[in-house]
Amino acid sequence: MSRKITPEERNILLNNPELVMFNPYSSLKTHHCSLGKALILPAFTALLFFLWGFLFPDFINAHPMIFAGTGCVALIVASGAIPILYLVMDDRAFKKAREEHYAKQLKLLLPKDLTCRIAHILWVTVEKAEGGWILDGKEEMFGYCSFVNYFMIEPDTDLAVISDGDRFCAYVKRDTKTECFYHKIED
Repeated sequence: MSRKITPEERNILLNNPELVMFNPYSSLKTHHCSLGKALILPAFTALLFFLWGFLFPDFINAHPMIFAGTGCVALIVASGAIPILYLVMDDRAFKKAREEHYAKQLKLLLPKDLTCRIAHILWVTVEKAEGGWILDGKEEMFGYCSFVNYFMIEPDTDLAVISDGDRFCAYVKRDTKTECFYHKIED
Protein backbone atom coordinates (compact mmCIF):
# COMPACT_ATOMS: atom_id res chain seq x y z
CA MET A 1 0.00 0.00 0.00
CA SER A 2 1.44 3.36 -1.00
CA ARG A 3 0.57 6.93 -0.21
CA LYS A 4 1.61 10.35 -1.50
CA ILE A 5 4.24 12.28 0.42
CA THR A 6 3.18 15.71 1.62
CA PRO A 7 5.29 18.85 1.02
CA GLU A 8 6.06 18.95 4.77
CA GLU A 9 7.42 15.41 4.64
CA ARG A 10 9.44 16.30 1.54
CA ASN A 11 10.98 19.18 3.52
CA ILE A 12 11.84 16.76 6.34
CA LEU A 13 13.83 14.72 3.83
CA LEU A 14 15.57 17.79 2.41
CA ASN A 15 16.44 19.11 5.87
CA ASN A 16 17.79 15.73 7.05
CA PRO A 17 19.67 14.24 4.09
CA GLU A 18 21.69 11.99 6.40
CA LEU A 19 18.50 9.96 6.98
CA VAL A 20 17.92 9.33 3.26
CA MET A 21 19.85 6.54 1.52
CA PHE A 22 19.83 7.17 -2.24
CA ASN A 23 21.96 7.17 -5.39
CA PRO A 24 23.29 10.72 -6.01
CA TYR A 25 25.70 10.05 -8.84
CA SER A 26 23.45 11.12 -11.71
CA SER A 27 23.45 14.66 -10.30
CA LEU A 28 27.13 14.93 -9.36
CA LYS A 29 29.06 17.08 -11.78
CA THR A 30 32.47 15.67 -12.53
CA HIS A 31 35.40 17.66 -13.85
CA HIS A 32 34.69 20.80 -11.86
CA CYS A 33 37.88 22.31 -13.16
CA SER A 34 37.55 23.89 -16.60
CA LEU A 35 40.26 23.61 -19.21
CA GLY A 36 40.96 27.33 -18.85
CA LYS A 37 41.69 26.92 -15.15
CA ALA A 38 43.82 23.88 -15.87
CA LEU A 39 45.98 25.84 -18.29
CA ILE A 40 46.79 28.51 -15.70
CA LEU A 41 49.83 26.61 -14.40
CA PRO A 42 51.48 26.08 -17.83
CA ALA A 43 50.69 29.69 -18.81
CA PHE A 44 52.18 30.97 -15.55
CA THR A 45 55.27 28.81 -16.12
CA ALA A 46 55.67 30.16 -19.65
CA LEU A 47 55.26 33.72 -18.36
CA LEU A 48 57.99 33.14 -15.76
CA PHE A 49 60.19 31.60 -18.44
CA PHE A 50 59.86 34.65 -20.73
CA LEU A 51 60.16 37.05 -17.81
CA TRP A 52 63.40 35.33 -16.80
CA GLY A 53 64.67 35.73 -20.37
CA PHE A 54 63.67 39.39 -20.45
CA LEU A 55 65.20 40.28 -17.05
CA PHE A 56 68.45 38.33 -17.44
CA PRO A 57 69.55 38.53 -21.10
CA ASP A 58 73.22 38.12 -20.16
CA PHE A 59 72.48 34.71 -18.63
CA ILE A 60 70.68 33.62 -21.81
CA ASN A 61 73.63 34.67 -23.96
CA ALA A 62 76.12 32.93 -21.66
CA HIS A 63 74.08 29.70 -21.16
CA PRO A 64 71.54 29.26 -23.98
CA MET A 65 71.28 25.46 -23.57
CA ILE A 66 70.59 25.65 -19.82
CA PHE A 67 67.97 28.33 -20.40
CA ALA A 68 66.18 26.39 -23.13
CA GLY A 69 66.43 23.05 -21.30
CA THR A 70 65.17 24.46 -18.01
CA GLY A 71 62.29 26.20 -19.77
CA CYS A 72 61.23 23.08 -21.67
CA VAL A 73 61.39 20.88 -18.58
CA ALA A 74 59.38 23.41 -16.57
CA LEU A 75 56.67 23.56 -19.27
CA ILE A 76 56.51 19.77 -19.53
CA VAL A 77 56.18 19.40 -15.75
CA ALA A 78 53.52 22.13 -15.61
CA SER A 79 51.57 20.52 -18.44
CA GLY A 80 51.90 17.11 -16.80
CA ALA A 81 50.26 18.51 -13.69
CA ILE A 82 46.97 19.13 -15.55
CA PRO A 83 45.57 15.59 -14.98
CA ILE A 84 46.59 15.75 -11.33
CA LEU A 85 44.76 19.07 -11.01
CA TYR A 86 41.64 17.48 -12.50
CA LEU A 87 41.85 14.57 -10.04
CA VAL A 88 42.33 16.88 -7.05
CA MET A 89 39.42 19.12 -8.06
CA ASP A 90 37.09 16.15 -8.65
CA ASP A 91 38.11 14.51 -5.40
CA ARG A 92 37.46 17.75 -3.53
CA ALA A 93 33.93 17.97 -4.97
CA PHE A 94 33.11 14.40 -3.92
CA LYS A 95 34.53 14.97 -0.41
CA LYS A 96 32.46 18.13 0.00
CA ALA A 97 29.30 16.33 -1.09
CA ARG A 98 30.03 13.49 1.35
CA GLU A 99 30.56 15.94 4.23
CA GLU A 100 27.22 17.58 3.48
CA HIS A 101 25.48 14.16 3.23
CA TYR A 102 24.80 14.83 -0.47
CA ALA A 103 22.22 17.51 0.42
CA LYS A 104 22.57 19.40 -2.88
CA GLN A 105 22.22 16.21 -4.88
CA LEU A 106 19.14 15.19 -2.91
CA LYS A 107 17.57 18.58 -3.56
CA LEU A 108 18.27 18.21 -7.28
CA LEU A 109 17.02 14.64 -7.56
CA LEU A 110 14.06 14.59 -5.17
CA PRO A 111 10.90 14.86 -7.28
CA LYS A 112 7.85 16.82 -6.14
CA ASP A 113 5.50 13.89 -6.68
CA LEU A 114 6.65 11.02 -4.42
CA THR A 115 5.02 7.95 -2.98
CA CYS A 116 5.97 6.15 0.20
CA ARG A 117 5.63 2.43 0.81
CA ILE A 118 6.66 0.30 3.76
CA ALA A 119 8.75 -2.78 3.08
CA HIS A 120 9.26 -5.54 5.60
CA ILE A 121 12.90 -6.67 5.45
CA LEU A 122 13.35 -10.46 5.28
CA TRP A 123 17.11 -10.77 4.88
CA VAL A 124 20.14 -8.63 4.12
CA THR A 125 23.59 -9.50 2.80
CA VAL A 126 25.67 -6.48 3.77
CA GLU A 127 28.75 -7.54 1.77
CA LYS A 128 26.72 -7.59 -1.45
CA ALA A 129 24.50 -4.62 -0.49
CA GLU A 130 21.38 -6.57 -1.28
CA GLY A 131 18.50 -8.18 0.48
CA GLY A 132 14.95 -9.41 0.29
CA TRP A 133 11.75 -7.71 1.37
CA ILE A 134 8.01 -7.96 1.22
CA LEU A 135 6.73 -4.90 -0.62
CA ASP A 136 3.05 -4.55 -1.57
CA GLY A 137 2.48 -8.17 -0.58
CA LYS A 138 5.17 -9.56 -2.91
CA GLU A 139 8.52 -10.97 -1.92
CA GLU A 140 11.26 -9.25 -3.92
CA MET A 141 14.97 -8.61 -3.87
CA PHE A 142 16.44 -5.14 -3.46
CA GLY A 143 19.88 -3.60 -3.68
CA TYR A 144 21.65 -0.50 -2.48
CA CYS A 145 25.25 -0.82 -3.66
CA SER A 146 25.46 2.66 -5.21
CA PHE A 147 23.53 4.38 -2.43
CA VAL A 148 25.09 6.95 -0.09
CA ASN A 149 24.24 8.00 3.47
CA TYR A 150 24.40 4.33 4.32
CA PHE A 151 22.60 3.05 7.39
CA MET A 152 22.27 -0.49 8.63
CA ILE A 153 19.18 -2.31 7.34
CA GLU A 154 18.23 -5.05 9.78
CA PRO A 155 16.18 -8.17 8.99
CA ASP A 156 12.70 -8.38 10.51
CA THR A 157 12.25 -4.60 10.54
CA ASP A 158 10.30 -2.16 8.39
CA LEU A 159 11.84 0.26 5.92
CA ALA A 160 10.20 3.28 4.28
CA VAL A 161 10.80 3.28 0.53
CA ILE A 162 10.12 6.50 -1.34
CA SER A 163 10.04 6.74 -5.11
CA ASP A 164 8.49 8.53 -8.03
CA GLY A 165 7.82 5.21 -9.75
CA ASP A 166 10.26 5.97 -12.55
CA ARG A 167 13.79 7.22 -11.86
CA PHE A 168 14.15 8.05 -8.18
CA CYS A 169 14.17 5.57 -5.31
CA ALA A 170 15.41 6.08 -1.75
CA TYR A 171 15.20 4.46 1.66
CA VAL A 172 14.35 6.49 4.74
CA LYS A 173 16.00 5.63 8.04
CA ARG A 174 13.65 5.25 10.99
CA ASP A 175 14.26 8.17 13.33
CA THR A 176 12.24 10.53 15.49
CA LYS A 177 12.34 13.05 12.62
CA THR A 178 11.13 10.55 10.04
CA GLU A 179 8.63 8.57 12.11
CA CYS A 180 5.79 10.15 10.08
CA PHE A 181 6.85 8.06 7.06
CA TYR A 182 6.21 4.89 9.06
CA HIS A 183 3.06 5.69 11.05
CA LYS A 184 0.73 7.12 8.44
CA ILE A 185 0.83 3.97 6.32
CA GLU A 186 0.40 1.57 9.22
CA ASP A 187 -2.76 3.30 10.57
